[in-house]
Amino acid sequence: MMKPDGSIEAQVANTLTKKLPILRDMPWKEGNLPTGHRVTSVLGLPTPTWRKLNQGLDPTKVETVQYDEACGMLEDASKIDVEVAKLSGNPAQYRANQDKVKTEAFGQELERAILYESAAAHPEKIHGLAPRYPATTGYTASSYVLKPGTNSGTNCESIWLINWDPDRLCGLFPKGTIGGLQFEDKGEQLVLDSNSKQFWAYVTKMIWRAGLCVEDYRYACRFQWDPDDSGGGFSDTGKQLYLTLQDMLATVYDLMPTARIYMSRTSLKKLTNQLAANDTHFLEYVEEPSHGFFEANASMGGKVPSFLGVPVRVSDTLVGESAIS
Repeated sequence: MMKPDGSIEAQVANTLTKKLPILRDMPWKEGNLPTGHRVTSVLGLPTPTWRKLNQGLDPTKVETVQYDEACGMLEDASKIDVEVAKLSGNPAQYRANQDKVKTEAFGQELERAILYESAAAHPEKIHGLAPRYPATTGYTASSYVLKPGTNSGTNCESIWLINWDPDRLCGLFPKGTIGGLQFEDKGEQLVLDSNSKQFWAYVTKMIWRAGLCVEDYRYACRFQWDPDDSGGGFSDTGKQLYLTLQDMLATVYDLMPTARIYMSRTSLKKLTNQLAANDTHFLEYVEEPSHGFFEANASMGGKVPSFLGVPVRVSDTLVGESAIS
């Protein structure tokens, strides 16, 4: 990281960065538990009575169910040889460059977990979206999973429609903690190298306590398609991709101003090809929107694609997936 004049380069090119729009868009709230958040949900609606005069009724009660959304702890530590940092001429800048790369790694891992991780398989991690919307039948949220065409193999693509809201679908941090990635400078410490030899190092602790809370699954929808589907609907001149996107908008319980569509670059390319081939103008480029809790993270400026009024985000964390049933 040293420049020709011996000083430390402040601008380090990181070609391993990814677009992480979910972390940018999602609202966060403090949970009501030290380990996450307990959700109370209505289990069934009571049935009122059409009562006749001089006749009684059967009182009812509202039945509820509770479940816990857990947070996980994503941690790392930075250990930088004190002498190496001092040789740079600017120890603070040298440490900042190192920590900036680690920050990117935290972001990529957390967005991956929000999309794909399963707490059932890894209890120490969070429970992501894909395990909550795993198939078109057999699960609570199955009616919010769309799979037109013939999906097979392990390179299928998912597109997500999410209405972000603190009372419906949002990020979590545990009760009594602070949201976001936390840095704690531990100063100079004696640490061990790979051969268990001691040296003095600047140590920084990094921790992100985070979880995903889905209080109302009806506000999200998953659409999976197969780029290898030989059916005409998914060819570059077909219509299936944008027709199903329209279905997604109609499937969610409500379409809020905070709704966002997330897709991979492969899905966006297919969508734009199909729209162009059919001379259909459902995709517009509009000024970056800002609504409520988005305002703090708002906009980095410029135009963003919008499908029938819903902003479209490219997420590099969306990857090839196994076909769902």
